[in-house]
Formats: sequence, C-alpha cells, structure tokens
Amino acid sequence: MKKILTLLIGLIILVGGVFLGLKFLQRGTSATSDKFKGLNFICENEVVDKSDFDRIDGQYYLSFDFIKNKIDPNISYDNGQITINGSSGTKRFKVGENQALINNQTIGLRDPIIEKNGKIYLPIEAFIYDYPVDFRFVEDKNLILMDFTNKNYQIGTAKGSGTNMRESNSKSSPIVSKISDKDDLYVYGIEKGWYLVRQVNGYLGYVREDLIDTSEDRVRPHKEDNLRITKKPLNLLWDYTYGPQSDASVLNIRPIPGLNVICPTWFSIKDGSGEIIDRGRKDYVTKYNELGIQVWAYLDNSFSDKITKEFLSNSASRGYAINRLLNSCKKYGLTGLNIDFEQFSIENRDAFTEFVKEIYETFSKEKILVSVDVTPQISKDVSKETYNRAELSKYCDYLIVMTYDQHWSSSEKAGSVAQYKWVEGNINNLFKTVPREKLVLGMPLYSRYWSTKDNKTTSKTISMEDSKNIISQKGLAPKWDEESKQDYVEFQEDGATKQIWVEDASSIGWKASLCVKYNLAGLASWRKDFETYNIWDTIQNVLSNVRYLDKDGKELDDSEFKYPNYFRK
Repeated sequence: MKKILTLLIGLIILVGGVFLGLKFLQRGTSATSDKFKGLNFICENEVVDKSDFDRIDGQYYLSFDFIKNKIDPNISYDNGQITINGSSGTKRFKVGENQALINNQTIGLRDPIIEKNGKIYLPIEAFIYDYPVDFRFVEDKNLILMDFTNKNYQIGTAKGSGTNMRESNSKSSPIVSKISDKDDLYVYGIEKGWYLVRQVNGYLGYVREDLIDTSEDRVRPHKEDNLRITKKPLNLLWDYTYGPQSDASVLNIRPIPGLNVICPTWFSIKDGSGEIIDRGRKDYVTKYNELGIQVWAYLDNSFSDKITKEFLSNSASRGYAINRLLNSCKKYGLTGLNIDFEQFSIENRDAFTEFVKEIYETFSKEKILVSVDVTPQISKDVSKETYNRAELSKYCDYLIVMTYDQHWSSSEKAGSVAQYKWVEGNINNLFKTVPREKLVLGMPLYSRYWSTKDNKTTSKTISMEDSKNIISQKGLAPKWDEESKQDYVEFQEDGATKQIWVEDASSIGWKASLCVKYNLAGLASWRKDFETYNIWDTIQNVLSNVRYLDKDGKELDDSEFKYPNYFRK
C-alpha cells in the first residue's frame, strides 16, 4: 500500500511539474529587458547604432553616414565641407564653423558640424527641415524617434492592457515594455506568429500575433509635407495709423524696396456689440497699389479684455463685425485682413479661435487673405496659453509670430528686444504644430534705451535713427554681441548705467536669414518709420536667396509671381 501511495504522490508531483512547466512556457519569461537603457535612437523599425547619433548640450547630432544611408543618398563630403542640395537650395557647411551658406545667404548655426572618433556629425538644425521626417525626443523614455512622414504603416492595438512587448519573437525573450490597449502601435511585419511593432511614442519590439488587433483598416495618415516654397515670401510692414491721416501723408507715400504688403492699423473692435472703428482711406490703398504693394488692413480688440469677452461671447456681435469688416475691405480694395487680438484672458481663447474661423470661412470665399498675430509660446502646457496656435493655423493663410518683446519696457532687467537665439528658439517651438508654409517671423524695428540707477531699471522705445544718434553724439564704440547678433553699447551717465541692444540692418539681416534657413512663409516688421531705409535692401537681399519651386519641382523666377495673387498657390 505504501509503495502504491508513494508512486501516486510521485506521479502527481510529476504531472504538476509538467503542468507548471507548460504554463511557464506558455506565459514566457518575466525578465525585464535592458536593451533601451540610456539614450537610444529608433528610426522607424530599426534601433540605430549608438555610433551614429549623439546628444551634446541639448543638441542632437546624426552621423554623415546615417544621413547618407537613410535620409539623403546625395549628401556629399569633401575637404571638410558638406553639401546638401535640398528643397531650399544648395547648403554648404564647413566642419567646426557656426555659419553656413544656403544659396548665397549666410545663416547661423547654434552648433557646428563636428568630427568625433573618425566620424562627421551634423546638428539636426542644419538639415532636418529639408526632408519629410518627424524627428522628436521622448523625454520620459530618453528616446529619440524618427519617422518618414511620406510613408504609410499599418496601425494596430493590443487586445488587452498589460500585453508584453519582447526583444525578439520568443516567449523566452526579455520584456521590453507593457502595452496598454489604448496604445496605438505601428505594425511593421510578422515573423513566425509575432508582429514587429513600435509604440508611436515608445519602444520597438515583438508581440504575439493573437494579442494584436489589426482588424480595422487603419494606416498612419500620410502627411503631405510642403517642403517647397510655392508662393512668394511675405514681406509685410505694419503702419501705425491710429490717428487721422493727412492728405499730405498719403501724397508722401514712397516705394519701399522689396516690400509687398503694407498693413495700416485701421480697424478696432469698439465695444461688445461688434461696432467697428474704421480709419480707412481709399486713396492710401490706391497709392500703394500703384507701387505694386498690397494693402491688408489690421484689426485689433482695442487691447481690452472686457470688450474682448463681451464681443467674443456674442454670436450676433461677431457676425455683425464680420459683415462690417468685409464691406470695408471691399470698399477700400483690400486684399487681406490681419487680426491682432492681445491682452485678453485664457478663458476667451477658444472663442477667439472660433471668431477667426468665422472670419476665414467668410473672407476666403471673397479671396481676401487672413493672417493672425500671436505671441511666442511661453508655457510647455499649451492649455495655459492665450492662443491655440495649432487650431488658429487651420483657419488662416498666415500665422505671424511676434518674436518681440523678449524684454518689455517694464522689465526689471535690461536686455534685448529680440535676441537672435531667443527668436530662433521661439519659432522652433512651433514647428510641430504650425505648418512652416504658414509661419511668418515678426521682427521689431526698434530698440530700448535702458537706464539702471539705484537698482531700478527703466526704459524707453527708440527708433533705429535714435540709436544711431545716441551712439554718434556720445562717441560710443558698439561691441558685437554674438548671442544676440546685435551691436551693444553701455555707458555711465548721471550715476546711471545706460544700455542699448541695437536693432539695425545687421541684426535684422540675421533674423531675416531664419526665413531662408527654415523655409518660413515670410517676414513681418513692426513698425513703419522706426526703421532706417537701408534695412529694406538688407531684407530684399536675404529673401532673394529663397528658392521658389512649383508643385512639380520646377524652379520659378521671381517675375512669375504676379500682383495681386502672388501669395496664393
């Protein structure tokens, strides 16, 4: 009896062991992968070798070899110089230099091309915007991702939360990540019953075929990247005309080299009913049109939060204002409307977007262009921003980023109105949400004259001519500030420290070069009569290096853009 009992117990243990073993094999190992420890780079469905990328002081670098193999087979390197023939023209970079050439225009680089361990590395700012790629950093995973936006991939989802993604197509392979049933996955293929997948903003690995749902006919939407400039770059100047315009001022209108749009500050929302203050003049429009310059009127909210809230919250008021504005634009022969609502609260953000949408839907039927002015994005949380820039860009022809004032007149610390590095950073912030073919760089034509005494700082706005006169009269020797890309002067007077970060043709030329560097839609300058005349030749020379291509890639001559439709594709 004992022998039989012993045999039965042994058999139970054996069967139980086999059952547990089978369960283990079915479930697979629970070991965690360390494959993505540290900084990693995944290009679509491939983990990139660590020798082909780097991150140094916040700048991302890709090796010349990787770019040539994966992005552009025509990129070349010879005698310390890299040449790229991209959508914006011919780019030339020299190893170790913080400047480069696009066609004949000098552009700045935040970081130079470097040589390291026998390899050449390019900072992504030097080339990435010439190609249909989405390059991004996922901070919580310490992961760089790159996708080609002109390709489609099947999208799938896990059938349940907690699904294991493994290093290879085996249950014994370590777990890379736990996938939620809410995660979209790019599906790249199938190998022996396992899908090769990647989280849209995450890791790459294998998931069992039976755990992934690909039944819906979903593919990643193909994005039509407008890498070519197919319309003439905007060169707009605001004209501050809040007071009455005399007949003499209209008679004195003169040509401005390279300018193609003048924007007088004619219209204001007067009150919550939608009544419009109208300062327009037909002869002003006629005079500029004779010079080949379009006139777009400007609309503001009287810079009143109270008026803005009352107006935007009333559908009838909005409709009344839109009809009034449309009639005025037709009466004066205006070809565009520029909307500049400022100093209103976040609670009115969505209502403002709706108002812009209503204007755009009405005005586009009449072939009147709509542009919207926005401030730089300060908060990473866009819900805390007054403007929904991504949504606004859907309902306008141009989104103008007013990259000023970096230091306001009331700032406690003296500084530049628009330091080059600050300007570049602020337009870069919008590239993920605003199409570059709609993005216009706003530039200041003025400086601030700072005075600091007894730890109190004050300032006043001065024109370019004022800056020149102060420097000349006081015998000052400006010093070039490389970070600001501006001349800088500082001196002592009456016990106070006086400072000016000078806006002039040189500083404006550097800011304007960002339009060429990033294929932006154009430039807008605030405001007329703050400038010295020589800046217009500078801006015109910069924009002459913009390369125009039609939708088929044929290069266009500037003369092929005919007034008044040369801003339309």
